[in-house]
Amino acid sequence: MAARIPGLVLLLARFAIAKQVLPTRPAARTPGLVLLLALSLLAPATGGERDGVAVIVHPDRRVELSVDDVAQIYLRRKRFWSDGSPVVPLNLPAADPLRERFSRLVLRQNERRLAEYWNRQYFYGVLPPATLASTEGVRRYVAADPNAIGYLPAAEVDGSVRALLRLD
Repeated sequence: MAARIPGLVLLLARFAIAKQVLPTRPAARTPGLVLLLALSLLAPATGGERDGVAVIVHPDRRVELSVDDVAQIYLRRKRFWSDGSPVVPLNLPAADPLRERFSRLVLRQNERRLAEYWNRQYFYGVLPPATLASTEGVRRYVAADPNAIGYLPAAEVDGSVRALLRLD
C-alpha cells in the first residue's frame, strides 16, 4: 500500500489541477506543489517494502546459511541444525506483507503455491513452520530458543537476536 502512495498523490494533484482546485498560475501553484512534493518525499519512508528483511537466529547459534539453505529449512526439507538439534522455523500470518515478501525472496513462491505445497506435505506427515502473530513475537521466540529461526524487518533486529542474512 505504501508503495502506491506517491502515485496516488500524483493522481490527486492532476485531478486538483484539472478541476482547478489548485490554481494554474505558476506563482499561485507553488504552495500546492510544495505540499505535494513534501507528501511524496515522506510517503516512501512509511512503507516497509523499502526495508530489508533479516533472517534471524539465536545469538548463540553460530551457523552461516545461504538463501537456499533458509528455503530448505522453511520448506521443511532440512529439519536439523549441524549439531543434530531440530530447527524451529517461525512464520508470520499468511496475509502479512512481510511474509509475502519473504516467500517471494527466499522461497520464490507466492502464498497460493505454498498452500498447495503444504496440502501435499500433510500426507507425508510434514507440517509447515509455526506461525506467530507478530514480528515482536518472532523476535522474542528466537531470542529465547537456540533452535529457532525467523525473519523480521531489518530495522527491528536488536541485540537479543543475530541477523544471519539480510535480503533486499
